[in-house]
Order: sequence, then structure tokens, then C-alpha cells
Amino acid sequence: MKIKYIALVASLFMSVGAIAQHNEEVTIEGAYRPKVNKVNKIVLRPETPEQSYTMPGSEVNVLDVERRFGLNIEKISPLAYNTKKGAGDNLAKNFLMAGFGTRISPLFLFNHNSSLSKSLDLSVGLKHFSSWLDIKQYAPSGFMNNAVEVGLAKRDFYDMQLRGKVYYKNDAYHYYGVKLDEIPVGALVEKVAPQQQYNTIGARFDLSSTTTRLGEFRHNAALDYHYLFSKVGAGTEHFVKANYDLAYANSWWGKKSYPQKVGVTVDAQYGLNGFVEQASVSRGLVRLNPYFEMSDDFYRLHLGVGFDVPSDFRSATGGFGIYPDVKGSLFVLNNALEFYAGLNGGRKWKSYSELIGENPFVYTISDMQITMVKLGFEGGIRTNILNAVDLHVGVRYRNTARDLFFRQCINTSGDAPYNCFDVIYDDTKQVSVLGNIRWLIMDKLTVDAGFSYNKCDPANEAHAWYRPTTEGELKVNYRLNESLSFDASFLYQGGLWAHQAVGKTYQSLKLADVYDLGLGAEYKIKDQFSVFVKADNLLNRKYQLFVNYPVSGIEAFAGLKMAF
Repeated sequence: MKIKYIALVASLFMSVGAIAQHNEEVTIEGAYRPKVNKVNKIVLRPETPEQSYTMPGSEVNVLDVERRFGLNIEKISPLAYNTKKGAGDNLAKNFLMAGFGTRISPLFLFNHNSSLSKSLDLSVGLKHFSSWLDIKQYAPSGFMNNAVEVGLAKRDFYDMQLRGKVYYKNDAYHYYGVKLDEIPVGALVEKVAPQQQYNTIGARFDLSSTTTRLGEFRHNAALDYHYLFSKVGAGTEHFVKANYDLAYANSWWGKKSYPQKVGVTVDAQYGLNGFVEQASVSRGLVRLNPYFEMSDDFYRLHLGVGFDVPSDFRSATGGFGIYPDVKGSLFVLNNALEFYAGLNGGRKWKSYSELIGENPFVYTISDMQITMVKLGFEGGIRTNILNAVDLHVGVRYRNTARDLFFRQCINTSGDAPYNCFDVIYDDTKQVSVLGNIRWLIMDKLTVDAGFSYNKCDPANEAHAWYRPTTEGELKVNYRLNESLSFDASFLYQGGLWAHQAVGKTYQSLKLADVYDLGLGAEYKIKDQFSVFVKADNLLNRKYQLFVNYPVSGIEAFAGLKMAF
């Protein structure tokens, strides 16, 4: 019944040309006005390619909170940034950020960007984050993240633009899921709470057309590869992802400023994992997506269909899949109000690299399955009020086969860590209602607020493990003058359930709600030099990110940023 109702609503949206297109990657300066302009209409006339690297943003996040605490609230799109740019936002040859804190110390980030010739750009990046204090009463607890990256961009490669980069990452974590007084007498702390290390070597290449003329084919291709090897756990992973998009645009009818576009996208993925004391597991997935796009002053429309097939074609979960790819928007009230809606679906999977990015304490992988979204729906409205308030309200629905969850490992014998996590799969149906608002007051004060309610019903599991029912976010930025600015943030998550191992069985455990308050300030000494201070978790709540993995208490942090 829910699916029929959602399909009926989607049909009503489509009948008036309101089928959604939602671009989360677009960021523009100034208040958002939902209209078809150069940013959000079909891109056919790309501007001269920019240099290969842009400076990172100036916001500083304490990793203990931000690295594994991500709100699923969607942002207003395009997200309006009315506050002025801070130091380090402008393109420069070098950018440096360094800091020191009560637990995260040191922080070091350096990026270099230069032009080797008129059409060849070089970028180099270095990153280091680490902790130097343990959480009291727990076994050794800490982390260290290191990364180095080198990239080249050729801007006139036979009417194409070629970008490439190679990188290396080293990530180390101490398990702190056991209290010191719970460690067996005579046991070594490092044995009970071992250090997990991940090393990743990877490369990415992008090739895209730079043609600006109608009636010509445009090509965009990308290839990603990484090799991950870990000290314990999955062992190794080879992962390859390729994407190719071929499009042709012309003005067959209507205004020449709003041409039509036909195209096809091909995606392919392959992963090979080597497990401890298990046979290697491989997965593959190919997706074909033909589409048609058109737009005008008052609407955007994308009509497509997706076909995919996994490598386990003959298995119970294999076979060809056909999914809708329909989205668009309708603009009314002189383009001040946008209605959007869309239908989607398809198979996807999370690589082991992505899994440890969400939960670095994943150890055993008893099964690696491909998730399948049978039907997804999105709809909502976006508007701008008096050029000062951006508002977004939306609803999401997703019917998923083999949705992924984390659960605590039940077997702690042998060389397995004392406290670790596995992955399990279950079919789910999820409905989310979300809202976002951004309010600019007197060009000095910016308020961002977001809230979402999520109802996820697994078919077999008692709860949707580690998925919050309610979550909220509030961020405030106040710029006193050209030099001094302040910011505050408040994060909330509620309704979190954990799958906890007790002996040889599992039990449901409801985790305490998350409340995290942060304050910060930044002072610009010169245009290219500033200092900052930040404090997080001022309420000193020891909430758990995962079972037996609490965050530390109040954290303070200070540092500097330079662009030169």
C-alpha cells in the first residue's frame, strides 16, 4: 500500500513536470533562488577548466566527533553561503593548517598547487592527525591518520581535460572497548586491546571533454583503484571502479539557450577481498543508464532507466535488475519556489575501505553482499524568502534488500580483538522526513538548522542498529568584523540501538542520546594568516559511537592557518 501511494504521488508530480533533480555537490555564493540558471540547468557549455586544486575550507572539526558522527540530514541545494570567505579559501600556491589540542595533537595539513606550464598543473597534499591521550579507565585508546597525495592535471589534452592523482594512506587505531579493570589478571593490555592498522595505496584518473559547441559528443571517463592491506581483519582488498558517460546535446525544439540532451552512463565495479582463515571473496557489478534531459524557464526534467547485473548472476540474489531514474523540478511564483520529486533504485555495495571509514573497528567479514534498492522516492520543496532565508522540506522512501548493519563480534578467542564488529544484512523499508533552514541576519549572523525523523523497519532484526530515529543540527556563525568571527554548533541524535554480544548470544541495548555542544573563534591577523580556537563536547557527555567505544570528554583545540 505504501509503494502504491508513493507511486501515485510521484505520478502527480510528473504530470506537471515536477520530477526532481537534486545536486548535492553544487555550492554557490549568495542566497539560493531555485531557478534554472547556469548552475543547475543541463551543463552543455563548460567554462575554461580551472586549476586542478582548490584550497580546503577553513572549518576545523574535532575528529572524535566528526569522523564517525555524520548526520544524514540533507543540505539545501544549492547550499547558500552568505558569510564572507575566511583565510585559506582563496586559491594560493600553498595552504598550511596546524594545531594542538587536549587530545587531538598534532594536526597538520599542507597543500601545494602550482602550474608547471600553461596547461599542466601540479598538486601535492600532506595530512597528519593523531591523538596523544587515552580515555581514562579504558585500555589504550587513540588513533593516527596519515596521507600523502600527488596530482597532475592537463587542461588541453586533445580537446579534453586529463586529471590524475596517486595517494597513500596509513590509519592506525587502538581498540578501547574494554575497561582496564575488566582485563583478565595477567593478560597483556596490548593483547586485549590491539592496534589495528590500515594501509591504502590508490590512484584516480579523470578524462572529460572541454568542447563548448552543440551538436558534438561529450565524453567523461573516470577510473579508480586502491589496494588496502590491514594488520588484522579482512587482510587485503583490491577495488576497481570505472565510469563512462557519453552525451550528445542539441536544440531540437524550444529556446536555443535550453537545448536537449541524450546520453548513456556505464558504471563497473570489481572487488577482491582476502580474509583471515577464509577463502578470498570477489564481487562485481555493471550498470547501464541511458537518459534524456531537457529544461526551460520553469522546469527541469531527467528521464532515464537503469539496468544492472552482479557477478553472482545465477545466485538467488543475482539476475538482471531494471530500475527507474526519473527526476526533475517545477518552478513557480516567479522562480521563488521549487517543487521536486523523483524515483530511483539499483544495486550498490560498500567496499571494505568504506566500511572501516564508517566503523574502523570492523574485524570479521563473514559475508560480503551487494545491497539492492528496489525502489527509492524523494520529493520536497525548496524556497528563498526575502533573500535572507533558505528553506528546504523533503520526504524520502527506500525499500532495500540486504541493507547493511554493524554488530559486535561474539567470538573473542584466538587472535581476534577483545571487542570488535562484524556486518550483517537485512531487508529494510525506511521513511524519512527532513527539513533544513539557513537564515542570514544583518550580513553578520548566519544560522543553519536541520532536523530529520527516520523510521527504518528491518524484516528480521529487532532494530535498525546504530541508525538514529531523530537527529538534529544547529550551527551559528557570527562575524563581528573583518578580523574576528565566532561559531557555535550543537549536534543531537536519539533512538540509537546497539546489537551487543553477551556471552554467546546477543541482546538489544539502547544507547544514550547524543548531545554535543561546540564553540569556536577565528581571528584574521592578515589576509593570508589567521589563528583559531575550538572546544567540543562542552557538556562532557561520554556518549558511545559504538558499543563500548565512547568519545572523550571536553576537548579544546587551537591552531593557525596560512595561505601563501
